[in-house]
Amino acid sequence: MSIVGLNRLARDLEHVPGLLDRFREAPQPVLRTYDLSEDEKRAVSSTDATWLLAHGMNPVALRNLMVVLGIAHHAMYPSRRTED
Repeated sequence: MSIVGLNRLARDLEHVPGLLDRFREAPQPVLRTYDLSEDEKRAVSSTDATWLLAHGMNPVALRNLMVVLGIAHHAMYPSRRTED
């Protein structure tokens, strides 16, 4: 996992003026500027928090990334129902 690249992306989307708008218009050009694997780019562009967490992304950075991308905290992961 490209921990540094994902953390930078999460921080930059929140703090670099205009970057989030550019990402929303066309995510791939923005993602190409970060050291990320193709799977990581896919997971970010599809807001797949479950995959990112399972592959080692820091949970705090992941939460920040998802919230910046418009995913509410309660909607980040599929609900886990247990059978009684």
